[in-house]
Amino acid sequence: MKRKWFFGMALVAMALLVVGTTAQAEIVLGGISNRTAPTSDSGIPHMDGVLAAWKWINANGGIDGEKVKVVEIECGYDVPKTVAAFKRLAGQYKVPLVHGFGTPDSIAVIPFSTRTKTIYMPVSYAKEMVDSKKAPYYFMTNADYSTAGRSAVQFVKHKNGNLALIYNPGGFGEAPIADIKDEAKKDGVAVVAEENIGYVPTDAVQQVLKFKKAGAKYIWMGNTDSAMAVLAKDLKKQGDNAKIIGNVYAGTEAFIKNAGPDAEGHYTMYGSVPYGSTNTPAMKAIEASGYPDRANTHFIRGWAQAMMAADAMRMLKKAGKPINGPNLKWAFEQMKDYSPGGLVPPITFTPTDHRASMVVPVYQVQNGKWVKVWDNTLPR
Repeated sequence: MKRKWFFGMALVAMALLVVGTTAQAEIVLGGISNRTAPTSDSGIPHMDGVLAAWKWINANGGIDGEKVKVVEIECGYDVPKTVAAFKRLAGQYKVPLVHGFGTPDSIAVIPFSTRTKTIYMPVSYAKEMVDSKKAPYYFMTNADYSTAGRSAVQFVKHKNGNLALIYNPGGFGEAPIADIKDEAKKDGVAVVAEENIGYVPTDAVQQVLKFKKAGAKYIWMGNTDSAMAVLAKDLKKQGDNAKIIGNVYAGTEAFIKNAGPDAEGHYTMYGSVPYGSTNTPAMKAIEASGYPDRANTHFIRGWAQAMMAADAMRMLKKAGKPINGPNLKWAFEQMKDYSPGGLVPPITFTPTDHRASMVVPVYQVQNGKWVKVWDNTLPR
């Protein structure tokens, strides 16, 4: 079912590529996706969420009557391919905005985005991309990795615990480690162990044994839901009661599915509201979308990303400004305590601060579902 839905959406994207000028006005955007690399377990539902949301937006009036098409280029989390795709989208298609993907590839695009004044909306939340001076045209939907990591440390302090760290070296896993350690030092939270683990590991026994020996009570994890499921299962097998705090890519619905009963009690810095938990037109549309994995937080955040871009465009229409990169930048920087469709924590941008949100709640698996157990707002 999921494969059929994907191919259906892929055909829509391909059709958008070949359709020429139509009688109706049309806004062309870019999409750089990851459907093939190891992190495609998040890349596929994210871009599918973006495409599904634009389809819904178009069916409900578009941008004041104008339809939006997305030219998607799959780059498989590859830096050279991503840079080439961005140049093509900004040059050949002259798009004002690109929906992007991961950490190293999105960081590589920063100078090209700045030069062409093209908005880039990554699904990575590395702090390099929230610096308004270094990445002036970058805007995201959620708290950056470092802000979320600091919130995790504060949660551990709140629970009077200590902390171990496990992450994939490089990319989004390693991105917030220095800031997590800095926050732990400030808060007096002991970091008792630190280990690496791959994106799709077969086991985590050695890491668990080291954490158990160190007496770790909480384990912050920067990785994918596949790795978090393996870690949770091996913690249970080794009789270790330590609780994992997954980042936005580790603690997902797929983690609960893959870890089964071993998921119970573990935590996440969840990226969106849980599926079906908010009575808004956006959630109703997601529920009715027909996407087989529509409860996936990556799908929901992809949807939120498209809604955020649409609202920025509507702001420009209302102000009588053309839709281009500099004007979209202005529109995003007007957003204050704004949540696209109520799907993510409130977003605020300013010309000097592109950190999307300082609100980082913690969710726990309770009876097979993510339940919010702690709300935290960090100071800017």
